[in-house]
This record gives sequence, structure tokens and C-alpha cells, in this order.
Amino acid sequence: MNNKYTAGYKSLISYKLAQIAFDLTWEFVPQYYYRFEDNRQRDQMKQAMRSTKQNIVEGSSERSLSSKLKLYDVAKSSLNEILEDFEDILRLEKISRWMKNDMRLTKLHQIIEGYPVSVPSYPSVPSSNPPPFPSVSLVLGTRRTRGTRWARDEVEIIVNYLIDVLTRCGYLLDKQINAVEEKHRTKGGYRENLLKKRLDYKYTEKR
Repeated sequence: MNNKYTAGYKSLISYKLAQIAFDLTWEFVPQYYYRFEDNRQRDQMKQAMRSTKQNIVEGSSERSLSSKLKLYDVAKSSLNEILEDFEDILRLEKISRWMKNDMRLTKLHQIIEGYPVSVPSYPSVPSSNPPPFPSVSLVLGTRRTRGTRWARDEVEIIVNYLIDVLTRCGYLLDKQINAVEEKHRTKGGYRENLLKKRLDYKYTEKR
């Protein structure tokens, strides 16, 4: 992939949040859904999270505005799918959902995303240098042994944080989609502009 486009998607806040959610989902989900009959649930959640992140990457690299919109729409649909899965966990476990201004979330934003203490928590921008590869142990503040059953308070922290990250990512994706739609409306699509350049070139040659 062209370095210019690589730098482009890595600077998107939606991508940074999707990457945090991706890392945590791929660690949490296989341990939470540990039974053999949970195989399909595990795979679908992991693939939905991967689809969210990868379609942000691919969409940001597209020259065609209509293709960009389609990929961002797929990312948003996949995000909503896994967001519903995490909300189902809270509902089935009878765990409360934290409000967006909950001080526990503010603290996690500081630890995981590198916010200074004074920065409001939502909707906000992660530090340009957050801690790399967020882990479940980092979110919980304790080292967790793999293969052990999840305690109720652990599930509450991880799932509420993931819901918060995905909600903020979805908010920013909506803004990206709106911006692309507006650009398409005012400046036209990629093919339309290529045709215009071609016609301008032919007209200049004839003169």
C-alpha cells in the first residue's frame, strides 16, 4: 500500500479507536466464549471487529468517493453488529451499562488512550502516542491468568469499555461518511472528475 495512504488511515481517530477495540476483542472474546458450542459466536464477533477496522483502512485509501462511502458503510454496519453483541453480554449477565461520563471510563481513557487528566472524556481524541497494543490486563489494572473463568466485575469493566470505544468510533465514522457525502455532492465523484479532465484536455488540444 502507498505510504501516503498508510499514513492517512493511521492518522484517523476512528481507525485508532477501532484498533484498540480490535486488540481487546481478539483477546477477550475467545476467553469469554470458551465452550465448543460458542465457536460460531466467537468467529462472528472477531470477524465483525476485523471488518470494522479493515474497511476503515480500505475506505480511507479509496480514490472513488462512492467506493469510499460503501466501505465506510460496511465498517459502520460491522461496528453496529459487534456493539449489539457486547450489549447482549451486559443484558444477559444483568450488568449495568456505564454512562458516557462515568469516572471509571474517564480513568480508562487516561490509562489506555493516553489522555491527560484535564481532557473531557467524550467524544474525544486519543493521544497521538497512546500505549501500544492495549491488553485486557491493562484495562483491568491487574495481570489475568489465561484460561480462568471471567469474574463478573472483570466482564463489567471490559465490556463497558469496549462499548464506549465502539460508540465513539461509530460517532466519528458517521462524521467521515457525512463529509464524503458532502464532498460527492459539491465536487462530484472520481469518475466524473476524470471525465471532466479528459474533456478539458481534448478541448485544449483542439485549440
